[in-house]
Amino acid sequence: MISSVQDYPVSTYFGVDNAQRFFIPKYQREYVWGRENWDSLFNDLRDSPEGHFLGSIICVNNQKDSMAGSRLELIDGQQRFTTITLLFCALYQRLKDNPEPDDDLTLELANLRKRIFVKPTDGAKAASAWRFEPSEQGNNKADFQRVLNQVFPKLAPAPQGLTHYGNRRIAKAFAFFREQLQRLSVEQSLEVLDKLKAAVLVKIEVPSHSDAFVLFETINNRGIPLSAIDIIKNNLLAQLDRHRNYGIDRAFDEWRDLIDLLPDPTIQERYLRQLYNTFRYLRRVDVRGHARATKSNLIKIYDELTERNPKLLFRELQARGRVYAALLDREAAEQKWGAATADGLADLHRLGAAPVYGFLLWVHHVASARRWDEAPLLATLANFLTKWFFWRNLTDVPATRDLDPLFADLVNSLVKKLRDSEIENAGTFAAGAETVLRIRAPSRQQCEEKLKGDLYIENYDATRFLLCKIEESHQTAESKRDLWALNAHGKPIFTVEHILPKTEKLGVEWVKMLQSDVETADTVRQRCAHQIGNLTLSGYNSSLGKMSFDRKRDRVNENGDFIGYRNGLYLNSTLEDRTDWNEVAIVDRSTSMRSEAMAILGMWPSA
Repeated sequence: MISSVQDYPVSTYFGVDNAQRFFIPKYQREYVWGRENWDSLFNDLRDSPEGHFLGSIICVNNQKDSMAGSRLELIDGQQRFTTITLLFCALYQRLKDNPEPDDDLTLELANLRKRIFVKPTDGAKAASAWRFEPSEQGNNKADFQRVLNQVFPKLAPAPQGLTHYGNRRIAKAFAFFREQLQRLSVEQSLEVLDKLKAAVLVKIEVPSHSDAFVLFETINNRGIPLSAIDIIKNNLLAQLDRHRNYGIDRAFDEWRDLIDLLPDPTIQERYLRQLYNTFRYLRRVDVRGHARATKSNLIKIYDELTERNPKLLFRELQARGRVYAALLDREAAEQKWGAATADGLADLHRLGAAPVYGFLLWVHHVASARRWDEAPLLATLANFLTKWFFWRNLTDVPATRDLDPLFADLVNSLVKKLRDSEIENAGTFAAGAETVLRIRAPSRQQCEEKLKGDLYIENYDATRFLLCKIEESHQTAESKRDLWALNAHGKPIFTVEHILPKTEKLGVEWVKMLQSDVETADTVRQRCAHQIGNLTLSGYNSSLGKMSFDRKRDRVNENGDFIGYRNGLYLNSTLEDRTDWNEVAIVDRSTSMRSEAMAILGMWPSA
């Protein structure tokens, strides 16, 4: 079934001296990785030592030597190969910007071209010379060609008839990497390149498609990889088993209780990293040579802590784990700290504010040690952090990779103030934290500029959050609706609805309403559709779609209930009696909603 299994660095797959090529068959789904995946890859490369493990790929090969110039079909590995190639392209563009390249940089640029393009043989066309060819699904191949044309206009012709390129994932991935690299110096960018080339992929070759799919199902559906948390657990339980009056049975039962609190392996790993990074200022926690816990050094850190005092470490893991779990669970938080705190923590969860939980865990520790009332302190900080993270997510300032160090620095800053008696009570503690965070936040001007852009395209999740918060601020006991409710499939019931449809080919009614011809109407649509003034919330998005404005406004369900813009939502209060919708209306509503956004989520003293 398996012809060979071999680990190679990325530089071998994208070798400057070989003609190896890879392609994705037409039937495979399109490229689906998003910002979280790009972020994770980029930050893992920067934070890890050389040789970072990227996982395995499965490919079909019926030749004996796959690295001798064959064209391999990737059955599993599309997301990583697409992303790696886009990062190579972004690195080439970043390094090429150097106005005075030395000989080493010139050679590196030449080699980068050879990593992305294979020299054509036997009269092959330019398209066949791509090192990697993505699937044609979802315009992937055409979008990929557009990227290659941007970076290497002489080697890749521009694709014909490509529209809405910037709205799709390949374009966004390339733009993301370009933006991240622009923040780095040439030397730092070269470090990223070196680590990317040294990163390791395990190549599993099979002789047939049937073997590939059986193996793919086995790895993805049945295989359970050994994680860092498993290795740390094994060492810790082994140490506890040697302690008198403890034993492996008791240790295992107590470990299982901890895992029941934090069942997701990703959250378990994050908990261990944040626990160390947050409390490292304590002498008993600090491990020499490890200023910050990362995925690559986590096992080493906890091996050292286990050797020092396994019983103390286990008690700490259990006690802090119970608090950490409550920070993540709405019901547990309300039971422990009340509804106000639980509401603030729920908003942080909706914003994906993962880096903050280590800090809040420490806040709970400080409040308990000082005998402050922890509930209002957590509520105050959660509400401020909700505003802080909303604008951070919208502007990407500070950058994702800077968030963990930022909150570690915040803890250290507040520890110093506590030790110097500059903080007297919970109120001055919260104020001190907010002052430090405001310094690291995007400016008010940056935030206002973002609100003027195409919010829906730039950050859907932040857009939906903003609309929900505006609506919530006007709810009464009689009009209250759960805007965060999920359907049976775990998807939000209330989603973002475009008043002027976002799709191409507007209907006759819309062209007439915009008082223009088809071409001009589409220009207005492209200019205005994704702005905040053209967005609202609806629990019946699929039922409205491209309908004319009056049909959307008056839409009812089979029971005669309004599901259009007369559904009673505050967001629709200016729409329910309108008879027209055009660019002027969108601009006016955008101005009004931007003011509301700043009033509700503003975190600046003058706001």
